[in-house]
Amino acid sequence: MIRDLQYPDDARKVLDALITGLEYDAAFAILGNSLKTLASPSGQPDFGTGIRFGGGKVDHTVRREAPGLCSRFSLISMVSRFESFTESLLLQRRVLEELKTEGVKMSGKKMWEILRSVQRDIRRLSPSQVTLQLLVENPSGELSARVDWLVGINRVRNCLAHRLGIVQMEDVRKPGQSLENVQANDRLRVKWLRIKPLVDGQEIKSFPYQGKGDGKGEMKVEVKFEEYEREWKIGDIIHITPEDCQSIAMSLSLLGTQVLTEFENEMNSFLQKHNTTGTV
Repeated sequence: MIRDLQYPDDARKVLDALITGLEYDAAFAILGNSLKTLASPSGQPDFGTGIRFGGGKVDHTVRREAPGLCSRFSLISMVSRFESFTESLLLQRRVLEELKTEGVKMSGKKMWEILRSVQRDIRRLSPSQVTLQLLVENPSGELSARVDWLVGINRVRNCLAHRLGIVQMEDVRKPGQSLENVQANDRLRVKWLRIKPLVDGQEIKSFPYQGKGDGKGEMKVEVKFEEYEREWKIGDIIHITPEDCQSIAMSLSLLGTQVLTEFENEMNSFLQKHNTTGTV
């Protein structure tokens, strides 16, 4: 039995779930730093795993590469969470648009039709297309600019998930461009928002940090946000760090908040036009 949709409360719960999931993934990326420092089992049997594929010769390599491995999983998971976020909001939009009359209940058959249509659109379009074409039909310039982060991050996700992070022609080609037209100098370019901490105008690049101040024990501490750009050429290997994952989580969180704001604006106008409340 499907309970009634409570709008806008249910829409806001979707954003809360996204942010909670992003926090989890960002924390998982940091876990890789701790795993890197674990002592090697030194040939001792691991009775927690009775049967192993291969020997323990790769244990040291796995520990050394743990920050990158955990970061790879973290980024892949974060994009998947954002896809789930857009899917849930799109489902709510379709339900609200279908039930224009207050008090009317949706039949099970119609609900399945809507679920199928949402699933088809999610599979047919990229997360950015779903956001700008279906979820928010009249996006602001600010939202369109922030969706650019998602476009690049999703391309990195696909490369990490399907090509072990080795950039290929598929990763650098532009939307609508055929592989035959990809050039050797084409690049996979991405950007996301990152925090830039400054002390007396100088960026802090390692922590913990101890500043000297101005001789009176005072330091000017600032925190700025900036768009951070990266690019890779064909054949490059994408390396994502735990620090990158913190910035990506923050960027997707801000994007999700902007999406919900503009989603609510459009749905509020729709409901007011049809004199409908948010309970359906």
